[in-house]
Amino acid sequence: MADRMAKTEPDKYADYLRRSCDLTMRGGTTSGVIYPLAVCALAEHYMFRSVGGASAGAIGASATAAAEYGRYAEPVGPIEGDKVRPGFAGLAGLVIWLVSGKGDARWRMPQLFQPKASLHKLFRLIAALMQGKATTGRVRFTSVLVAVVTAVKPLATVTLFLSLALWLLGPYSLRWVLPPDAWDGTHWIVAAVLAAVALVAAVWTVKAVAPRFGRITFVLLIPLVLGLSGLFLYRLDLSAWLVGGTVVVTAWLVLTFAVVAAFALIYGTACWPVIMNYRKHRFGLIPGAEAYTPNALDRWSGMAKSTGVPPLATWLADRIDDLAGIDHSRALTFGDLWHGPGRPRGGSFVEGGERVINLALMTTDLSGSRPYQLPFQPDDRWQFCPECLKGVVPDRIIKQMCVSVVDDASCRDHKVSLQWLPEPADMPVVMAARMSLPLPALICPVPLFKDGRPHWFSDGGITSNFPIHFFDSLLPRWPTFGLSLSSEDTKIRKDQEVILPDQDASTAQQPYTEVGPSVLSFFGRILNTFMDWRDTMQSALPGFRGRIATIQQGPGEGGTNLFMQPEVIARLALRGRDAGTMLKERFTAQFPDEAEGFTRTDRYRWIRMRLALREYREVAFQAEARSLLYKERAARYPIPAEMSAWFHGPHKPPMPEPYTQKIDGTFDHMISLAGNELAEEFDGTSPVNPVLRLTPLE
Repeated sequence: MADRMAKTEPDKYADYLRRSCDLTMRGGTTSGVIYPLAVCALAEHYMFRSVGGASAGAIGASATAAAEYGRYAEPVGPIEGDKVRPGFAGLAGLVIWLVSGKGDARWRMPQLFQPKASLHKLFRLIAALMQGKATTGRVRFTSVLVAVVTAVKPLATVTLFLSLALWLLGPYSLRWVLPPDAWDGTHWIVAAVLAAVALVAAVWTVKAVAPRFGRITFVLLIPLVLGLSGLFLYRLDLSAWLVGGTVVVTAWLVLTFAVVAAFALIYGTACWPVIMNYRKHRFGLIPGAEAYTPNALDRWSGMAKSTGVPPLATWLADRIDDLAGIDHSRALTFGDLWHGPGRPRGGSFVEGGERVINLALMTTDLSGSRPYQLPFQPDDRWQFCPECLKGVVPDRIIKQMCVSVVDDASCRDHKVSLQWLPEPADMPVVMAARMSLPLPALICPVPLFKDGRPHWFSDGGITSNFPIHFFDSLLPRWPTFGLSLSSEDTKIRKDQEVILPDQDASTAQQPYTEVGPSVLSFFGRILNTFMDWRDTMQSALPGFRGRIATIQQGPGEGGTNLFMQPEVIARLALRGRDAGTMLKERFTAQFPDEAEGFTRTDRYRWIRMRLALREYREVAFQAEARSLLYKERAARYPIPAEMSAWFHGPHKPPMPEPYTQKIDGTFDHMISLAGNELAEEFDGTSPVNPVLRLTPLE
C-alpha cells in the first residue's frame, strides 16, 4: 500500500513514512510493566505499522497493536474495575492499575499468575522463593519452610515435623541417652582424635553450606549450640568434654543428613508421579485462564491474597479488547488489525504489505522442533480440541473459534471432535499471544493438532526471544525500533538506566556478561546463548543496534521477581518511558551535526543503503562469474511435471522454461552492473560485512 502511494502521491507518501515505524519487543517477565510507557512515548509521533514480540514480549506487542487499532476509539461502557480506555491512554492505564492498589491489592501482578488447583502446593514454593523482607515483608527462609513442609500429605507432614523436632532436640537429648558420667575417664588421646575428626567434619559442612545459604547457615547450627550448651550442666574433665563435644557434633551431623535424606525421600516419592506424568498436568503449573483462590497456607507461603484479579489469559483477553475499543462479545482478530479501524470487522486474508496494522508473534512447536510466526499462513491448517483448551484460554475465545468441525478426527484424551483453527484473519489475537508466552514448566503450553497428532506450542523465546528480523528488509522504509531488557547484579546508575548504542559506530558491538562461579551460572549462560545468539548478533550490527533501546534492571527489579512494590513498578515504567523518548528524539529531532532538513532517520537509511549496495554488488559479481552455469543451462531447463504446483499462470509443466528471455536479460543487466556501477567497492561503507542469506519462513 505504501509503496504504491510513492508512485501516485509522493508528498503524502513522505508524510506517511515520517509518521510510521515498526516495533519489536524482547521477552521478559517485567516487559508488561516496562514497555507500555515506552510505547506511549513513541506513539506521540509515530503510528505503529508492524509490531512483533515473543514470550512475555508478546503481551506488550499484542497490547500495542490493539492500542493502535483503538487510537481514536471511544470507550465501550464505563471505565471501572480493571477496565482501561481504548488506545494509548489505556496502555498507560495498565501501569496505573498495577501501581494504584493498596493493601493486598499492591500485588496485582503476581495475582495474575494463578496455578492449577491440583498443583497449588508446588506453586507455593515458587512464590516463597520470591519473598524478601525488603519487598513483601516476609522472611524468605520462613516462607520456603512453610511451603516445603506443607507441600505433602498430612502423614508426611507429621513425619517431617517429627524429623525436624528430632534434629532440633536430638543433640541436646543425648545427655539422657548417654549420661555424661559415662564419658569420664576416657583416655585423652582417644578423646582428642575423635574431637579433631568431628571438628573437621563440622567445619567442612558449614563451609560447604555457608556460601550458598548465607545467614541461614546459622539456623542449621541451632541444634549444635543447644547440644553443646547441655554440657555446661555437668562438671567434666577435659577428656570427657572432648568426648561429649564429639558425640554432640557427630549426632548433629548424622541427624542433619538424615533429615535431608528424609526430606528428599518424602518429596521424591510425592513428586515422582507428577514428574513422570507431567503431560496430565499440561506440562505447566499455570493454565492461564483457570481461576484459583489461595488458601491460608498458600498465603503463609507467600502467595498473594486474591483481590478479584482474573487469571493472566482472561485479563489479557479483556484488556486487548478494551484497548481496541470493542466490547467483549467478539475478541479482536488479526483480520481486524489488517483491515484497520473504521471498517467492518473481520474480512479475508491480507498480504503483509497491505495490512493497516501488522502483528507478528513468535511461538515454538516443541513437537515439530521448529519456530512458527503467528498467525499461521493460510495454507497451514491446524486443528484444536475445545476440551484441551479449557482453562488455557478464556471460554469466550474457545466458543468464538469453534466454527468448523474436522471430519473423522477426535482428541484421543477427551474423545471429542476436533475443530479447525480459524483462518488467519479470524484468529483471535489473544490466542496467538497465549501461544507465544508459555514459560517452560511454569505456564502450560498450548496444544494444537495436525494430522490427528498433538503439537505443543511453548515459549517463543526458546527459538527467538527478540525477533527483530520479522520486519527488516534490505531497504527499510522506516525504522524498526527494538525494546530490550537487561538484568544486572549491581545497582543501576542513573546514566545507565537506558542503553541506546551509537547509531553510526563502525565496529560490531561485542556484548559481554560475566559468568558466575557456580555451575548453575555456567549452564545459565549456555541456555541464554543457545536461545539468543542469533538475535544478539543481528542486533549488534551497524544500522541495526542504533534503533534498539535496552532498559537495565538492577537487583530486585524485574527478572523472575513478581512481587515488586508499586514504587518499583513505577520506577521501571518511567525507565521504559525514557527509552521510548530517547528513540523518538533520536529519529525525529534536528541535530546540530546534521544538514538542514535531515534527521537521524536519514542517517539510518543511508547506513542501510550502503550495506544493501554491498550485498547487491556481491550478487552481481556472482551472476557475472557463474552466468554460464545458469544463463546457458538452468535458464533453458525442461521443467518436469513434478514442479507444476509452483506455477499459477497459464504455463503448466512439463514444458521448456517459459521465461528464458527475461532470465537472460536479468543476468545481462547484473553482469553490466558488475562491470560498471558496482565494479569498484564504495568508499565509506561500514567495515562490518553482514551476510545475505535465504532463510525459510518461520
